[in-house]
Amino acid sequence: MRKTVLLFFMVLFTALASAQQRTLVQELERRVPGRGQIHVERDVRLDSLIGKVSEAESGTKIKAKGYRIQVYAGNNTRASKERANEVDRYIRALYPDLPVHTEFKNPRWLCTVGDFLYYEEAYETLRKLKKETPYKGIIILRNQDITIPL
Repeated sequence: MRKTVLLFFMVLFTALASAQQRTLVQELERRVPGRGQIHVERDVRLDSLIGKVSEAESGTKIKAKGYRIQVYAGNNTRASKERANEVDRYIRALYPDLPVHTEFKNPRWLCTVGDFLYYEEAYETLRKLKKETPYKGIIILRNQDITIPL
């Protein structure tokens, strides 16, 4: 009896663990802000043959050098800090999927947007920001430390 109960719980645990995992193809097709969209044409029966991706692996991020868009740069006063936070809130409300970074880099307050691996992605977002926001002094910053979700 104890062996049967133990076997039942092992099967239940394995089923729950596999239900939370996504296949590699599902992970590739997942929407991620700042990255392109991938669609894989396949027979769904192939999903059972392709390896699984655990939740722990899918939440990992890597650090790399890339591009960010500078929306605001002020000096080191309290008014500049408040203005940087105001720009931060405005951009977050307008583009909730876009990462916004407000930080003090001596000697000024900066509000930057995005974590782009490629210049073309940053440039496309720059054009959109210049068109849809009141901020006109927007530039692309190169060689920035960015984090990219896997």
